[in-house]
Amino acid sequence: MNFDQLKEQWNNEDSNVHIPDSIKQLKESKHPIEKIQKSMKREFPAQVLAIILMAFFPQILNFPVSQYVIYYTSYVMLFVISSYYLFGFYKFYKQTELYTGNTKSSLWKIYHELKLNMERYQSFGFLLLPHFMITLGLEFYKILAKKGMTFENVTNSHQQTLIISVLIGTIAIIVNIVLWTKYIYGRQAKQLEHILNEIDE
Repeated sequence: MNFDQLKEQWNNEDSNVHIPDSIKQLKESKHPIEKIQKSMKREFPAQVLAIILMAFFPQILNFPVSQYVIYYTSYVMLFVISSYYLFGFYKFYKQTELYTGNTKSSLWKIYHELKLNMERYQSFGFLLLPHFMITLGLEFYKILAKKGMTFENVTNSHQQTLIISVLIGTIAIIVNIVLWTKYIYGRQAKQLEHILNEIDE
């Protein structure tokens, strides 16, 4: 039974019963859900395009043919993980399309699914890190090879600089992924949580 039917039934039984403004709040919740849908519509094709473009990185970055097997082994793993993530992303988008705003339980379900997908979104971003590190390593190796050097020729101070750079870069990427997730979906999640808290009161 939805809130409209419940209100009508209560009004028929007792004219003194006051129905809280929860119906209005549920209708308002459609607004943050529409924002989520718009963000997902923009992000989905962009993510698919980015994954396709990554397949051409060895050619774009002029990696030696001998390094292709290393890159594409990593890329295949990335592609499989991405496919799983994008499928879940698409399923969640379809769930938001089915949301009608008539019941509190359906709003709770959307809220929990949104929180779950935010976690999945961040995990997906973190799983991209190993692939980017491999790509970075191959690029570094290519630069050394052009100079007629190997990793053994790199001085200790340069090795330490490289390790520190990778550490700082990794932390920066993780922080950016978390902040980007909050920027794209965090505000809508807070709006839904606020509406649900008001309904509970």
